[in-house]
Amino acid sequence: MAQPHDHLFQLAFGDPVHAVPLLRSGLPAEVAAALDWRTLTRLSATQRGRRGRRVVCDVLFSVRSLRGREVLIYVVLEHKSKGSRFDSLQMLEQVVGVMRTHRRLHPKAQFLPVVLPIVVHAGPRPFPGPTSLRELFDVASLSPEVLRYVPSFEFVLDDLSSSPPEHLRGRALSVLGLCVLSTLQHLPAAARDEGALAAWLDAWRDVQERAADLADAGSARDLYDAVVDYIFETSDLPHPVVHRVMQARLTGETMKKFVSTRTQIRNEGKAEGSVEGRVELLLRLVARRFGADAARDAEPRLRDADAAQLDLLGDRLLDASSFDDLFDA
Repeated sequence: MAQPHDHLFQLAFGDPVHAVPLLRSGLPAEVAAALDWRTLTRLSATQRGRRGRRVVCDVLFSVRSLRGREVLIYVVLEHKSKGSRFDSLQMLEQVVGVMRTHRRLHPKAQFLPVVLPIVVHAGPRPFPGPTSLRELFDVASLSPEVLRYVPSFEFVLDDLSSSPPEHLRGRALSVLGLCVLSTLQHLPAAARDEGALAAWLDAWRDVQERAADLADAGSARDLYDAVVDYIFETSDLPHPVVHRVMQARLTGETMKKFVSTRTQIRNEGKAEGSVEGRVELLLRLVARRFGADAARDAEPRLRDADAAQLDLLGDRLLDASSFDDLFDA
């Protein structure tokens, strides 16, 4: 099951409005300058690897280069307090899954697609592993003749742990994009202590309240709801304490309204705790993302689903790029 940080990241940066500023500021400048960002399009997160094995990407896009060539950008959120030396091997496996899917969809193509993998790392410590596959080999013991045949693969690393708050603020991100990244990177350390949570809210109050105002205007309500939910879900503090601290530290009335509304919804959900309540919630979310007609089509299938299936559909809903992806096995 996807983790809360994956849900929030996929919901935010699956949208090109927020993804373009993130990628333009995270990729090497010469790479970013070679791409036509107006053409960025989200693709299905579900790819098929060897023998049809399901490979799920965090976020996958296609974009055209300024020369007209299609390029695939595979974006991964790495949100580990402890990473692995062999994470680059995992990245390679997933990129190969993207390529194999392309081969199945385009059997007559003479070339593989260009795939640019980028890892966005949010965590208390720097990303621990190498970004190059070659660094996993003992290349110092190899002769140049042998080294020539050692596989080479490298991904771009956007390591938020090494960026102080002022650097993150200085990136040309969307307001909601900055809100999400500042929450993913800087909230976890503040989520265990009431005073630290209050300090985090003070430090990022302006960003949170600008994001709330945009959401209230109707352009990103689902996304900002997810930010508030993430704050509640990932905090070690009791929910009433989180609610009290947020209401005390935030001055904007719009932000306070969001906090109060999400608290009420969470309390109602606990009170209901039923499959019926989850079905109604999923129907509302489907209607918001894909329209009323999609919700009507989904209703019979949701009402036939059990609790485990509803949980799975809830996970898929957050990163589905189309209504068909929601029920794609």
